Amino acid sequence: MKWKAFVALAIVVAGLFGGFPIGTVKAQVTITETQITTNTAHQTYPAVYGDTIVWMDERNGNWDIYMYDLSTGVETPITTNTAHQASPAVYGDIIVWTDERNIIGGYGGRNIYMYDLSTGTETGIAPIPFNQVLPAVYGDIIVWQDGRNTWDIYMYDLSTSTETPITTNPATQADPAVYGDIIVWEDKRNGWDNGDIYMYDLSTGVETQVTTNPANVLYPAVYGDIIVWTDNRNRNGDIDMYGNWDIYMYDLSTGAEAQVTTNTAHQAYPAVYGDIIVWEDWRNGYPNRDIYMYDLSTGVETQVTTDTADQAIPAVYGDIIVWTDNRTGNYDIYMGRISSAPPPTPPTEQAENIESIVADPSNIPRSDFDGATDKVKDNRRKALINRLEAVIIDIQTAEASSDPSTINTAYQSAIDQLNSILDKTDGCSERGTPDTQASGYTPDWIITSESQALIDPLIRDLIAALEALLIP
Repeated sequence: MKWKAFVALAIVVAGLFGGFPIGTVKAQVTITETQITTNTAHQTYPAVYGDTIVWMDERNGNWDIYMYDLSTGVETPITTNTAHQASPAVYGDIIVWTDERNIIGGYGGRNIYMYDLSTGTETGIAPIPFNQVLPAVYGDIIVWQDGRNTWDIYMYDLSTSTETPITTNPATQADPAVYGDIIVWEDKRNGWDNGDIYMYDLSTGVETQVTTNPANVLYPAVYGDIIVWTDNRNRNGDIDMYGNWDIYMYDLSTGAEAQVTTNTAHQAYPAVYGDIIVWEDWRNGYPNRDIYMYDLSTGVETQVTTDTADQAIPAVYGDIIVWTDNRTGNYDIYMGRISSAPPPTPPTEQAENIESIVADPSNIPRSDFDGATDKVKDNRRKALINRLEAVIIDIQTAEASSDPSTINTAYQSAIDQLNSILDKTDGCSERGTPDTQASGYTPDWIITSESQALIDPLIRDLIAALEALLIP
């Protein structure tokens, strides 16, 4: 049996696919962790679909398949046979796995089995006396790595009860994945150390070579138009044949290949759902592998796990990432739920908002400005607007520059201008009443607490935002 090794992920780096210019503000990603299994035996190789998480579990002295329903909080054993069951996958009500109950002579007879949650029925899919391993499932289609000839990719259509060979090339084809009409796999026809990703389109019957680089590839996954895999083209020549595995992707809609990870440590075992790619990452040491993720929609890489134990073999569905984790001393299944806070308002937009409030008499009427005459009051409104316009120019200068000195000078000028405005609008927030000539403080130009409250917190928020952008 081919057992996948343990490996994991980590994060917040922009710019892999063009990135973001200086000054762009991105949403903040939060990962909320939950421990799914608490049994003291090993649990590993998780998969997830909807509310269902499945994994292989050693608590009974052999490997079994277990599941957890997020909607009910109930854990359920799926297999009870005393042989090994491993490498599960799930789609809808269908769970598939590799099963050793029919093993012959210590080698042949590993088969594909499935369990239908809606009927409670277990079925052998490929119970012939050869090895079938590493199944994947999507809709009615189950695919696996089949050893009846050499290693080939086979599929089974549950709707027609039909088995079909997908590959017939005499080289090794391994590790299949399926989404919609697309089946992908790792293919050795161009050399054992020159594996490539191939795909087959069920709707057209066409097989296509996806990668052509003369390096090795492993563990493909597919969702929609995105294919991801582990790739060692960036190894140190022949000196480090298996070093520096990276995550790469291919977009079927554009025909473009892209490197997802550039860190010089290992990244392996990718999974993909929607815009989210996850993998296990060795950059923080071994055995301190972590789970990392990359969001294609934002160009942001994020470290999912930070615990100093080992986290590995992730899977993803929607906003749920699952992985294997040994922080308790044995391997458990953990999950992380992704949430994103909306990006903060860009500084220029914050300053323009304050300016619009000051400029609009329906927000701050003339009578709320200090002054003996209407002309003095109007002049004080205009003076505040002029200072806010100077703040906007300073911010735009900083955002347009790549020189740290220019950036810091411009941001500090904006901060100084904002503090000068605060001196004239801060009495109510700091002391409860407007500052006057006899108060011992700089007299306020806005002399009602209601109008001061419209802009005082906004000015303070903008000062804090600009101070955070100063380069140490």
